[in-house]
Formats: sequence, C-alpha cells, structure tokens
Amino acid sequence: MGREGDRRGGPKKEGQAPVTGRGVIAAVTALAVVCAACGAGWHRVPQLEPGPLAQRQQVEVWSGGAVRRWHAVRVGPDSISGVSFLQAIACDSCRTALPRSAVDSVRFGDPVGGFWGTFGTVVAVPGFILLVVCVAHSGCVTRD
Repeated sequence: MGREGDRRGGPKKEGQAPVTGRGVIAAVTALAVVCAACGAGWHRVPQLEPGPLAQRQQVEVWSGGAVRRWHAVRVGPDSISGVSFLQAIACDSCRTALPRSAVDSVRFGDPVGGFWGTFGTVVAVPGFILLVVCVAHSGCVTRD
C-alpha cells in the first residue's frame, strides 16, 4: 500500500501536504489582517496650511460632533470651505464654509483607492492563490 487515502476518502498524491485546520485558520487570519489594513486610508492632518487642496482630495471636516465630507477644499487663514463630495467640483453655489475656530479636526482620505485596495485584497489575491493551487495540483477538477 504505497498510497494512503486522505480524510475525504480520495487518493492522496505523493508529496502533497494535507490541508489542516491550523493552515486554514492561519490563512483566514492573515487575510483578515490584510483586509483591516485596507480602507479609505483616512488620516488626520496635524496642521492645515492656507491655500487650495487638490480638487479631488476628499476631506472629512469634524465640527460640533457632525462630520462633513468635502472635496475642492480651500483653507483660508480663518475659514475652511469645500463642496460636498456628492456635488460636482465646479459647483461654487454648493460651497459651504466653516470658521476654523469651529473645526474640531480634519481628515484626508482616498475612498476610491481604498475600494480598489480592498477589492484586490478580498477578490484578486485569493483568486490568484486559488489559481496557483489549481495549477500546482494539475487542475481544479477531480477526475473519476
């Protein structure tokens, strides 16, 4: 009996490592840690310099327990203004302003980049791993 059957009853190929519960747990944990690192990449800015920011830069402005998400942000010496990210960048009549003294904090983020990073982590990386495993084991389809 040169070959032993695996736990599922199928033939075990020589040199093939069995899939264990620990391996699955390690893979799921690694994927969860990598996913936690993804996201919009929101980060606080310690000091805002007066002037316009990049037009598409999304900014969360926290004031009085409320948050406003803007783009096309302009920082003045005594105020900060922007256009709601749901409105067109060119909509000057949509522009809202707050005095800087009323602003609790400001965060910069990239939700679109965060989406693609998360997509790559959750869909593309596991798909690539599955492809490599299938190729390494001579196909993904079992043959009877």
